[in-house]
Amino acid sequence: MPTPTVRPGLPLRRISSLDASNLRVERSGLPMTVAAVAVLEGGLLGRASGAVDLEAVRRHVARRVAREPRLGEVLLPTPWWQGPSAWVPDSRFDIASRVYGTTVPSPGDEAALLRLCCELNRSGLDPARSPWELWVISGRDDGSLALLFRLHHVMADGAAALALLGALFDPAPDPRPAAVRMPGGRPPGIPHRGLPLPSARELFVDNLHRHSTGIRRTAGRLGLALRPASLGRRMRATVGLARLLLAGGRAPALSFNRPVTTERRLTLVRADLAAAKAAAHLHGATVNDLLLAAVGHGTRALLEARGELEPGLALHVSVPTSLRPAGEAGAAGNRVAVRPMLVPLDEPDPGRRLAALAPATRKVKRLPPLQPSGALGQRWIVRIMRRQRLVNLLVSNVAGPAAPLWFGGARVREIFQIGLVQGNLSITVGALSYSGQLNVDIASDAVLVPDIEVFAEGVARGLAELGCLRDETDPTGGGTTAPGRPRL
Repeated sequence: MPTPTVRPGLPLRRISSLDASNLRVERSGLPMTVAAVAVLEGGLLGRASGAVDLEAVRRHVARRVAREPRLGEVLLPTPWWQGPSAWVPDSRFDIASRVYGTTVPSPGDEAALLRLCCELNRSGLDPARSPWELWVISGRDDGSLALLFRLHHVMADGAAALALLGALFDPAPDPRPAAVRMPGGRPPGIPHRGLPLPSARELFVDNLHRHSTGIRRTAGRLGLALRPASLGRRMRATVGLARLLLAGGRAPALSFNRPVTTERRLTLVRADLAAAKAAAHLHGATVNDLLLAAVGHGTRALLEARGELEPGLALHVSVPTSLRPAGEAGAAGNRVAVRPMLVPLDEPDPGRRLAALAPATRKVKRLPPLQPSGALGQRWIVRIMRRQRLVNLLVSNVAGPAAPLWFGGARVREIFQIGLVQGNLSITVGALSYSGQLNVDIASDAVLVPDIEVFAEGVARGLAELGCLRDETDPTGGGTTAPGRPRL
């Protein structure tokens, strides 16, 4: 096992209770990885289109890892009295064990690529090593290359993971970066054994410092919270949130809300970001609202096909929301809460559904998001997640780079996130904006939802009727399939 080392000086960067909850979920049997797949066009590192020199790619990535020291860190376990686990530089970091190459099986089309990504994303990542990896995937039928980036959820949530991923890309085709050295002052891939582990005393003192700082911050917040005006606002917000949850009631028991298996499927739908913003504005809504309306269209189609669509049915959706201040979008760890949204399924028209959703979501956004408080609350959620009746589906929307990116001189044509399927939520929908695109991925349990194409086609039809698909003749951009039918 690699021997971790630590930078001189305290305090250490500890994991939060929310970070640790991702390790608890993984111990229940499901890998907790944050992943994204990017499609490249053009030659990579001066080679012909579709060709890969893996050693050259590793050198290229190693130089960029040095921009972001967190990609060269490992999790140091600690006993309870020394405080939470801490991130320290990995003394045996080896780029060859972080960057791999593989080939898409025949016929090399997008469906084969997505099956391969699901297979590569099945296994977990060991926090005893720098818990991320990059796969360079060749063999596509159109000559393009793909990158699959995976990291352990204990490192970052979606927004922070995007920032980590961004360290591997360039804003121009040929930035010619200066030669740099890896964390710990060593060339890439060469172990450095000169930095000692923190002693038990140092860890204990650092933990005391962490607690004292936390107590001072809590006391300051408590003083502000106990002011009459602040206390009144908090009580009104709490009452409003309680009313919202009680009004929604329990989530309906749907056939796709069963304990998930380990089999996965990934489906993509492509939309135009500018058109999505225009359509949302036309209905007095946001892009998030538009995405919820399209998901409602897909769910309605799936339930109708399964004979489960009933009058008055409303989908309970969990929407992650970032708690990061504007200047800390790429800060380490997990800083996220959720907002519960109700998506009525009675309305068959996505435009009218969107217009009805907009005022309801504005009301929810005026209330504080839900955040499990401390380790006990997060342990409770992990314990009930396979049988919970709080939500039916998870929908996320992450703002990505507005300008095009390059990797090794090859332009990044598109990027999709790959959502987590866990507990009894067998369908997860995620949107990622990139360079004028709104790229939607649908991650599903292949056993519980073998008919996911019905859901995906419903989402695509909803987006088409709202006028925001990238290609009206083919929502996936291929131009060969029937209108409203995504390439699966």
